[in-house]
Amino acid sequence: MGPLEGVRVVDFGIITAGASTSAILADLGAEVIKVEGPDYIDPFRYWAGQADDPRWWDHSPHFRFTNRGKRGLCVDLKSAEGRRLLLDLVAVSDIVVENFRVGVMERLGVGFPALVAVNPRVVLGSVSSQGVDGPDALAVSFGSTLEASSGMASFVRYPGGDPQVSGQALNYPDQVASLFAAGMLVAALIDARRDGLPAHVDLSQRELSAYFIGESILCAAQGGDPYAGPRDRPLEGLFRSADGRWLAVTVERPETAERLGAEGLSTEPEALAAWVAARPAEAAAGFLRARGAAAEPVRRAEDMAGATGPGRGLAVAAGPDGEPVKGLPWTLDGAAAAVRGPAPTLGGDNRAIVVELLGRDPAEYEHLVAAGVLADAPRRP
Repeated sequence: MGPLEGVRVVDFGIITAGASTSAILADLGAEVIKVEGPDYIDPFRYWAGQADDPRWWDHSPHFRFTNRGKRGLCVDLKSAEGRRLLLDLVAVSDIVVENFRVGVMERLGVGFPALVAVNPRVVLGSVSSQGVDGPDALAVSFGSTLEASSGMASFVRYPGGDPQVSGQALNYPDQVASLFAAGMLVAALIDARRDGLPAHVDLSQRELSAYFIGESILCAAQGGDPYAGPRDRPLEGLFRSADGRWLAVTVERPETAERLGAEGLSTEPEALAAWVAARPAEAAAGFLRARGAAAEPVRRAEDMAGATGPGRGLAVAAGPDGEPVKGLPWTLDGAAAAVRGPAPTLGGDNRAIVVELLGRDPAEYEHLVAAGVLADAPRRP
């Protein structure tokens, strides 16, 4: 059981921003039905692990995590029968999630007005790039362009250096957008159930990225220097240690700097750099932490994956199929959150959804399969 038990989600989400939004809802107990088409599967399915796997689209580690705990429906929405099937599913669902380019849902015949027509209390979540309206609504965007256009990239640099973007390894701001979107969808669902009205949640990833640096934007609007640090923070930086690792150090309070100074350790960057360079990272971190400074070695992915990695052991978990997956970063009443089920194979739940959930006749189901309206493989792999 979970707090969203009994909630059904129709999920058009792809890659991370949309797919992770609905995955979080699944983590919380919702029934999530992943909708793909034979002509357009989630692009994360192409990030496959084995090139010689005849069903490679079912075994992508990236797809496996962002679609954990979902059921799978593969239906051709370009056909009238496919659209009717999808709208019948929406009629018995609570939430719809999508992060297509603006206009795609409408062209498929499943835009917000069409959803409301079959379900007057439906909640639609659009995790858009620049919002569903406005001058840049139709612009093509990815994480790097959103970091740039929001101003975030200008803060990821050394003083006087060039701006940087996080790249595909971090995939900003998608990961955080999904957290915001999931929270807003739960709030909108509560509202819809109370008032009996539909809701359309539009989360602009560009505006969300700007929200991350909102205080600095306000500082610039008031004529200040948005890149200047706090006046009372003596030190913050990265320093290379004797064993070749990097150590992040923040000395937030003047009294901490005084405490270190009393032991002969200056918090001037050059002096601290020389001190760290003469010691192993873990030893230097322990010394600094014991005296009130924040200090942590920069850890690699393999450090976090190990059984003795830092934290509470939530970074890696065993998935329902025994394969390792990213762990969920919270506990509830002291118990670690568990991945509720594996990611769906393409169209793996077609029959159960069409015949059992929607009540279609088995003969009609076979007709839809024969007509190519329902599928379990991409048409052009």
